[in-house]
Amino acid sequence: MDVILGYIQDMWLYMMITTPMIIVFRMYKIKKTNQVVNYFHEIGVVFFFIFIIGLLSQTIIPHVLIKDGSVIFVNGTFQSTNLEFFRVLSETYNAIKYLNYWQPFLINFIGNIVMFIPIGFLLPLLWKKFHNGFITVSIGFLISFSIEILQLPQMRSSDVDDLWLNTLGALMGYFVFLFIPRTVRARFK
Repeated sequence: MDVILGYIQDMWLYMMITTPMIIVFRMYKIKKTNQVVNYFHEIGVVFFFIFIIGLLSQTIIPHVLIKDGSVIFVNGTFQSTNLEFFRVLSETYNAIKYLNYWQPFLINFIGNIVMFIPIGFLLPLLWKKFHNGFITVSIGFLISFSIEILQLPQMRSSDVDDLWLNTLGALMGYFVFLFIPRTVRARFK
């Protein structure tokens, strides 16, 4: 659980710094286009972009360290690339069975699914063009693919299993969207 809290704590810096910029940008866009403001939609859009910043802060944006009063940006310290599909299943199983070690299951398996559920859920909730499940899940896949490619030159791990786990998360998020009553969905348009 400490590892999960560590990830969340690392995200907060980036999310807090960018939140005012996202809000100002949205207010500027609304004023420029003279749109009628739907506050549910705007809060959802701001939340979506804050979430994306949090996601990117843990996957491709360098980590920030403050040492001796200096700010240091650190990329990964190692690189491993997994091109073997479903390896995460055997590694997770072995870690649990032989070592009673649950962290790979929580972080590599569940974490990769859960962190893409908001993409599958929020895209169709906020924008009508994503009501098509195939498009929404494809966007989830493309975001995941982009992250994995961008991690390669940064000395971070890149894993083909992350692609299908993230895509599964986007699909699950889309199914969550489908169960939201139409009256609730209409408030966010």
